[in-house]
Amino acid sequence: MAGEDSSAPKRKRPMGLKARSSKKANAVTSAGAQEVADFADETTATVMLRGDDTNEIDELEGIFTSALEALGEGEDERALTLLRGTVHESDRLLRLHDTNGEGELEPRFYYIYGSALFSLAEASQDIKDRGVYLELALHRLEQAREKMGDGVEARVWMALAKVKLEISAEAESDVDAAVQALDQAVQAFGANDEAAQVLEAADLVLSLADSQRLPVCASSRLIAWGMAQARRLLQTQPDSDECQCILARALWLQASAMINDDDEISDTLVFAKLLTEAVEVLEKTESSDGLVLRGEIEINLGNAQDEELDMEQWYTKAVASFRRAQEMGE
Repeated sequence: MAGEDSSAPKRKRPMGLKARSSKKANAVTSAGAQEVADFADETTATVMLRGDDTNEIDELEGIFTSALEALGEGEDERALTLLRGTVHESDRLLRLHDTNGEGELEPRFYYIYGSALFSLAEASQDIKDRGVYLELALHRLEQAREKMGDGVEARVWMALAKVKLEISAEAESDVDAAVQALDQAVQAFGANDEAAQVLEAADLVLSLADSQRLPVCASSRLIAWGMAQARRLLQTQPDSDECQCILARALWLQASAMINDDDEISDTLVFAKLLTEAVEVLEKTESSDGLVLRGEIEINLGNAQDEELDMEQWYTKAVASFRRAQEMGE
């Protein structure tokens, strides 16, 4: 059965970031905006734009970038302060813009605003807050898409896909809209980094499919999408460990979906065929993650055997895969 997958990092669930009430020295973001730790409780935070002749949207993007960097470095309190500051300043700029009756704000503004709201949704442990943040994020990102016209950037499509996937998971509904956004993102990816971005997207959808947060039909569609993307990339990059792992993982998840609550396999022949193909895909893998994944799949194949001898053969192969992965990690 599909469980924890070592082939690729799991997408993080809500991280539960919490700002503690404390006074700290002011910090400066990468854009030069001042971060003020003047909040009296964990729901208030201020980030001040410089207010000089610099482009305020450039500064806003710098604040958001600093928030993402803080998340990556495990600085949860500072990240949450910067995310809230990004949203606060975005709201202020929007109200100021509307009051002054100026021309349209550039699409990038709405992308930053929506992405910050989505990050807050990811950080929130309150279900109601998550829902509000997700709906607001969707609205702002849709505005970014609309204002870009026919030239919508790949990052906007991916941000929309992520939000729509989370909304689907929260509502336990279908993923049609999210898959459409994913397809648009793939079409918009640049040739130089297409493979890396497609694999990142495939990893995202397979992680969600494996999370049991979606209806079976929705999970199956995401697995099929990830599988199709991996097969497509393998046509031009047959030796890519990353592509091999994504395809094998998708095959494994598809097979695991055939196991019911009583641990009975609905079709043992198809189940074995899917897992055998997954092992073959990973036959030449040179990564420890790929070897660990292969070992897990070989155990599943062993569990599906009727004859004890066949079972032992698959278990022996699994041990060899795990041992080799361990040696590579040393």
